[in-house]
Amino acid sequence: MTSGPGGRRHVVVVAPQCASMEHLERLEEAATDLYAVLTDPALGSCEPGMPDGRSALVVGDGLESRSVLDRLEEAIGYAAERGATLVLGFLGHGFTPGRTSTLHLMCANSDEDLRHGAVNVGEVLAKATDHPGVDGVIGIIDTCHAGGAPPSMETLTGGARSGRTRLSLLMASSVGQAARDLVFSRRLAALVRTGTPRTGTHLSTADVRDALRAVVVGQNVTCLEYDGDGLAAGPLWVARNAAVAKARSGSLSGTLAAEELARALAALDPAVPVPDGAPDLGEALHCRTAVLRHPPGPARERALRAVGGLITAVTTVAFIREWIGTELTTARLRQAHHTLSVTAGRPPGACAPTDVAIVDELTFNHPVSESDGRQGLAQFVALLAHICGKSPDDPELRSWAVRIEALVEVNDAVEATARRASGSRLALVIGLHASLTGDWPETLDGWLLLDGSVIHHQEFSSDPADRRSAEEAIENAVLWAEDHAGTLALRLKRVDVAAPGKLLLDWHPEEAGAAMLLGVRYDVRLHWSSRLAPDAAVRSIESMVAARWESLSEGTGETPVDWLGPGDVADPQALQGRLRNGSYARGIGLLHHPGTDARLLDTLLAYTPVLLWPQPHAPAGFPAERHAFLDDSWWAMPGALVDAYRKRWQGGDGADLADLRAVWDDEEWLRFCRLFRTAPSSTRPAPPVLPVPPVLPVPPLRSEGSP
Repeated sequence: MTSGPGGRRHVVVVAPQCASMEHLERLEEAATDLYAVLTDPALGSCEPGMPDGRSALVVGDGLESRSVLDRLEEAIGYAAERGATLVLGFLGHGFTPGRTSTLHLMCANSDEDLRHGAVNVGEVLAKATDHPGVDGVIGIIDTCHAGGAPPSMETLTGGARSGRTRLSLLMASSVGQAARDLVFSRRLAALVRTGTPRTGTHLSTADVRDALRAVVVGQNVTCLEYDGDGLAAGPLWVARNAAVAKARSGSLSGTLAAEELARALAALDPAVPVPDGAPDLGEALHCRTAVLRHPPGPARERALRAVGGLITAVTTVAFIREWIGTELTTARLRQAHHTLSVTAGRPPGACAPTDVAIVDELTFNHPVSESDGRQGLAQFVALLAHICGKSPDDPELRSWAVRIEALVEVNDAVEATARRASGSRLALVIGLHASLTGDWPETLDGWLLLDGSVIHHQEFSSDPADRRSAEEAIENAVLWAEDHAGTLALRLKRVDVAAPGKLLLDWHPEEAGAAMLLGVRYDVRLHWSSRLAPDAAVRSIESMVAARWESLSEGTGETPVDWLGPGDVADPQALQGRLRNGSYARGIGLLHHPGTDARLLDTLLAYTPVLLWPQPHAPAGFPAERHAFLDDSWWAMPGALVDAYRKRWQGGDGADLADLRAVWDDEEWLRFCRLFRTAPSSTRPAPPVLPVPPVLPVPPLRSEGSP
């Protein structure tokens, strides 16, 4: 099945004042308001369309045509890199030269009827639409003669993409008509905020046109839609329908359910009302009865599947809330969803980390190889129950499975979750903290943990103190741990390596191993060994670092990383000052490899539990245009990084994410370090028993197990 409208969306709103024309008093107000609703996650759901976090609201005096065109071309390339739909707004004075009908947007250096110094709107739209990688273009034009904006049909049906393009335009007026006082864009912003009850979950250009024609007087609001891409995931849309969202605020079903029900019932019988996702399921059951009155056929089967999916989704959300109760949190929902996605080998999608959105996604956007979404739902609920500490033998779980007719699927999911958890009970921690200078140590420490408790400790010689000896010592530690694993009849899967910043700069322990790379056999994670024996300064702020981890793991918005360029780290004293005053309150990422500056790594690691930097073989570093690869994988880190390395070694995908290194000092590692230091000297280096956190096969941000 296909999902509803989704995917990444970018927006750029251009609103230049023209020096040779009347000053538009409400131009900045209208442009700012339109940009605000389009970037609202609950309404337009767009991201700013300029790279490096620069403003995508291009408004005001002094904007010449060359500057505007440069920004638009940069935005088009940025949208192509990220596979985004591009929403372009053009507000201001417009003209059509002579007797032509081609719209030109006037900039600071424009004169009426002179093409030079003005922006050919149709030409910009054509470039954006035909650019490979851009997932469709939506144009919003509020100028006089706005109807002259569409590019030629020859441009849309030919070009580099051979007609596999998509363009939707909303225009404030016809070709020969004036547009007054920016009323079109101001009314559009108001419409997006309120929505309209007469349409579906998303507003198309036709929906907006029809609604605005009733309130924009004296202007012929016009729209154009061209769709030549039969493989597109969903239709282009201007904004989410706020009226539908408000009406469904108490619903236990999501937007995909509403969209599939609306389409399926319309194809069968438009007179059948679309049921809501209310907990009592009364409307859904009545709808199913009405559908069954129709003769058998493909339309009826589709409608029955849609109604059945609604019943399954609502039943599942209600069960999750009642059964898990106070243990249900955003972080645990996200953890279960991303773990399921990684295990199944498909991206988690952009759905919100809520029970309704996740169940909606799994029910109505399941793989085509599955007849319905019950298998994915069973796996998700089994994972979520495991994370929240619920017993898989609870009769309530089987009762829910029977209600949604998925007993076998739930039994399979429970068994698979238990098998994966059993395979992740052991963890090996290797510490390279014995050297006081941060160089290669003469001995390495190894701790074997079972269910978060240290059960064995051993020192391993690394003589002479160099990289080759250290890697041999790591292999000896792994063999030692595997011997214990065999005695326990358990599998060793995870290896945590703690090293000084000086070694972390260019050493890749996951690539150690004479017969096979360590990272192929085990999930290798890097930690900062200075936390095992911190100096006074690091010790004084460790509670702040722990609180910072909590903030990182609980965030629900953008990737919580502050990226630093060469200029940000060039002055060590200035950098230290910003770190001391709390300027960087999230994880920290370096846009370029730090070279040989081990002191920089140590300085940053003292203040953050998560540090990212590019691989030394990435000469361009990790610039902002590549951050989307991390954004898509953030909540599956650091497991996603381990997978990316493996894919690169085997010649597969993941090249961009694999260009990153990461130190991941999560909650369990910080606790391990504290307990290691506070253990009685007679029992060191083995710390006392740790609490047993949830264990998952591919851990997301809240990592499993210990340390």
